[in-house]
Amino acid sequence: MLDKRSIDMLLSLDDAKLAAVIKKLAGDAGIDSSTINIGKEQLAGIRKALSGASDIDIARASELLKSFQKEKNGH
Repeated sequence: MLDKRSIDMLLSLDDAKLAAVIKKLAGDAGIDSSTINIGKEQLAGIRKALSGASDIDIARASELLKSFQKEKNGH
């Protein structure tokens, strides 16, 4: 589940670990993670977006993830 606590946990990771989590999530979503190159600038942008996410943004993202998971599982 995506919530403020999850966001805070992601923000606490160092760059290498955050990039690894992003690649894993992409792989779980069916994206070839070997084609993903996440540099310092991208990570800074991701961190900025995560830190600025409102409760409404987090709730919307959580709903989108749930919808994606249902679609992926054929429901």
